[in-house]
Amino acid sequence: MRRARERADPALAPRGRGSLAQLGRPDRLCALEGTPGPLQSCGQACQGARSQRAPGGLGAGQGSSVLGPSRASHGACSRGLGGAPGWQLTPLPDARRVHWEGPCSTGHHQAGSAGRTPMLFAVLYLALGTLAAPCQPDGDHVATCQTDKCEMVDSAEICTGCKAGGVPIDGFCWPASSLPAALAGCAPGESPGVCTRCSSEGHFLFMGGCYKAGSSPGNEVCAAAEGGRCTACRTGGSVFQNRADSPALGSECILCSDASGSPGTANCETCTGPTDSAGKATCKTCRDGYFLESNECKQCGAGCSECTSSTACTLCMPGKYLKGDKSCSEVCDAKQYADPNTRECTACSESCKVCAYDDTLQQPVCSECEGAKPLLKKKIDGTAECVDADGCATVGQDGTHFRSDGDTKCIPCSDSSGSANDQGITSCEICSKEASQKPVCKACVSGFYLSGTCKACVGNCAKCGSTGSIQDCTECLPGYFLRDTQGTKECVACGDTSKNGVDGCAECTSEGAVKCTKCKPNYRQSREPAAGVTCTRVCEDEAACGGTAGACDAVVIDDAGKELRYCSFCGDSTKIPIDGKCVAAGSANGNTCSAGICTACANTYFLYMNGCYKIGQTPGQYMCTAAATGFCTAPDSKKKFFNIPDATKQEQSVLACGNPLGTVTGADGTAKAYVGVPSCTACTPPSAPSNGGMAAAKCTACEAPKKPNQDGSGCTLCAVAECKSCITDNVCEVCDGDKKPNKAGSACYACSPEGCSHCSADNRCEVCADGGKRPSLDGAQCITCNIDRCTRCSAEGVCGECEAGYAPKDGKCEPGSTGPNLSTGAIAGISVAAVVVVGGLVGFLCWWFICRGKA
Repeated sequence: MRRARERADPALAPRGRGSLAQLGRPDRLCALEGTPGPLQSCGQACQGARSQRAPGGLGAGQGSSVLGPSRASHGACSRGLGGAPGWQLTPLPDARRVHWEGPCSTGHHQAGSAGRTPMLFAVLYLALGTLAAPCQPDGDHVATCQTDKCEMVDSAEICTGCKAGGVPIDGFCWPASSLPAALAGCAPGESPGVCTRCSSEGHFLFMGGCYKAGSSPGNEVCAAAEGGRCTACRTGGSVFQNRADSPALGSECILCSDASGSPGTANCETCTGPTDSAGKATCKTCRDGYFLESNECKQCGAGCSECTSSTACTLCMPGKYLKGDKSCSEVCDAKQYADPNTRECTACSESCKVCAYDDTLQQPVCSECEGAKPLLKKKIDGTAECVDADGCATVGQDGTHFRSDGDTKCIPCSDSSGSANDQGITSCEICSKEASQKPVCKACVSGFYLSGTCKACVGNCAKCGSTGSIQDCTECLPGYFLRDTQGTKECVACGDTSKNGVDGCAECTSEGAVKCTKCKPNYRQSREPAAGVTCTRVCEDEAACGGTAGACDAVVIDDAGKELRYCSFCGDSTKIPIDGKCVAAGSANGNTCSAGICTACANTYFLYMNGCYKIGQTPGQYMCTAAATGFCTAPDSKKKFFNIPDATKQEQSVLACGNPLGTVTGADGTAKAYVGVPSCTACTPPSAPSNGGMAAAKCTACEAPKKPNQDGSGCTLCAVAECKSCITDNVCEVCDGDKKPNKAGSACYACSPEGCSHCSADNRCEVCADGGKRPSLDGAQCITCNIDRCTRCSAEGVCGECEAGYAPKDGKCEPGSTGPNLSTGAIAGISVAAVVVVGGLVGFLCWWFICRGKA
C-alpha cells in the first residue's frame, strides 16, 4: 500500500511530462491504409471531407493549436499511396490510420464501422464517471483534466476525461487534433474529453484514453496491443484481464478498483484477476484509507490513511497523529509530542513533562522537567534534556553548564539572561562556578576567543589566537574553509566558486582539495567517491520553498535560455511566493496571497504559477515587460513566453513556450486551455477559442539541436541533409530550396517531375501530389491513374506496379503474390532474360562435357 506523500527532498520537486511525443499538428490527418507508416496531413482537405481549422491553427503543447468544439468521428478515410490534391506526405512511424471527421471522398473507403461506437462508449464513459477520482492538487493534471477525472494506475496518475476539447493520450491531455493524438489514432466521441478508438499500431483504448503498450504509463496496464485493443493485460498490479468472451472496446483490462458492473472491488489497489467471466477479482491491497476484509475494501476510521480494521489505524492522514488507542487526532496527550515523520504521538523523554517537535532540529525538544530529574539542561545546539543536580554540573569543575544558587536551574555557560551569580557569560562554552560566586569562563564557543571576555574572531573564523586576527585562524566556521594564499589567510564560503569552492555547497572539508560534504537545501545532492558530494541546483529559493516535493515547480527561462525554477507554492503556510521566493506574509506588497499561494496580484505584478511577479526585476523581467491591473499585457521581448489571450487578474496571464502542461481560463463549458510545446524556446501566441477549446502557441525556435516542425507544433531532431524541417525525429517533411523528401523522409532529392510531391532519387518521382495520379514506371512523370492499390502506372489509366500483396491484371490491382508487383510487360521482359540465361547455361554445360571430353 502506498504511503501518503510526506516531506521530501526538494530535488524531487521538478515534475513534468518528461520525454513526451512531439506535439500536435495544425491539420487533421488522413490515413494511407496498408503502408508501413507514412501518413498524409490534410493541408487543404480530404477531397471533400470536412477540414475545419480552428483560429490560429491546431496543435499541441506549448504552442499548440485550438481544437474546434465538434469532433465526432465517423470512421477513417483511407486509400493507397496516392493522395488527394494538396496532400503533403508526412511519415509518422507509429500510425497506420487516423480517424477523420466527415464522409469519405471519392477514391476513399470507410475503414471500419463506427456506427455502434458512440452509444457503446457512452455506456463505458458513464461507468468511468463513477470510478474516477479527484486529481492531486499539486499534480500535473489540475489545469487540463476535468474535475474528479483522475485515476491512479499503479504509481502513475492519469486523466480519464479532459477539459476544453482535449483528449487523454498516455494519461495526459492533448488537443484532439494534436500530433500525439494523431500518432495514437485517437477518435474523439460524443462524450467530451475522451477517445472512442485508438487505431495506431501498438496503441490501445483504456478508460477513455489512448495508451502505447510498452511505454509508461501504458506498460502498467498492457503488455501487448493489436487493433486498438489490449491483447495481454499487465496482471498482478492494479489491473486484471477481462474474462468476458467479447469484451467491449477499451474494457479488455479492468482496474482492480472498478466495481461498476465489473468483477473488481471498490477502492482496491492491487489484485489478481478471476479465472472465468463469472468470477470476481481477488483484492490483495486496498487504497489509502481502506482495509481488506473478506475481499472488500472497507473504510478506515476518521483521519486514518492505513489500518487493519475500522478501529485500528496504523498510519494517519497528514495533520493527524496516531494515538495509543489506534485512533487519529490533531492533538496528542500530555507528555507526548506529535511526530510529523511517523505521524504518531510519541512519548517525551524520561522526566520530561512538556515537549514538542522542532522542525529546524528535526527532533523533539523538552521545555519542562519533573520527577527524579527536575532540571532542564539546554544545550548549545538547541536540544535539551532532563537531569538531576549532579547531571548538570559539579561545583568548581569545568563544564558546559553551571548550577544556580539553590540548585533549582541548570544554566548554560553562555546564557547571560540571568542575574547576579546565576548570570552566564555571552559566547562562553566552558565555565566553572563555585558556590555563591559568579561563573568564570574557561573557553569560548566557536568563532570567539577568550580575552577576559569572549571576543569574536574576524572573518568567519572558528578558532583563532589571542589577537583574534585572521592570520591566527586555524579553523573556520561550518560552511567555510581555510584558504592560505601566499601567507594571507581567509575563511571562504564552501559555495564560493571564485575561490575554489563548490557550487551549491553548504559544508565542506579542506584537507588538500576542497570536498563538499553537504549541499544547500535548494540543491540536489549526489556523492562522488573521490570528489565528495556534488550539488545540482534545483530551485532558486535558498530554502527550496519549504522543502516540500513539487513546491519549486515554476519554470522561468532567463535571457540566456537557461531554465530556472522558482516557488509555485510555499511549504511553510506562513509564507507566500513573491518574485519566485517564499517570503513572510507581511511582504505581500498589495498582492492577494495566503496559505502558501497567491490568487491575485497588484498593479505592477502579474500572476504566474501561484506566485506574483513584478515587472522590471528578476525573474519577472524574463517573462513580462508590461503589466496592468494584475496581469501581464506584453510578454518578454525574446518571445520565450506568450500571453494568455483572455486571462483575468485571478488567472495566469503568461505561459512559457516550452510548458506543455498549460493553464486554463474560465470554467465549465466555456473553459479554454492553453498549452506550450516541449523544448520550444520562442513562439507566437495562439488565438482564443471562441466557445471553449484548447489552443497552443506556434513554436519558432527550439532547444539545440532540435528545430520546429513546419507548422510550429513540435520540436524535432532533424539531421537529414538539406532538410528544412522534420515531422518527427529525423523524418523530413520539407527540404531546402526546390528539393523534396522521399516517402520515408530519410533524404532530400532534386524533384523536377511536374506534380510530384516526393522523389526516391534525383528526379525519380515516388508519390504524386494529386491523389488521382501515380508516378510512371521510370518516375519521370505523374500520370492520371486513379486506381486503388496502384503505386506506379505504365500508361494513363493502366497500372504497372501495385502495393505489396497485389499484382497488376488488366490494368488494375488484384490480390496476388507478396512484394512489389510488376506490369505484364515487365514480367515478359524478365521471362525473356531468364530464357537467355538458361539457354546460355545449357550451351556451356554441353561444351564442357562434350568438347572438353574429346580433348
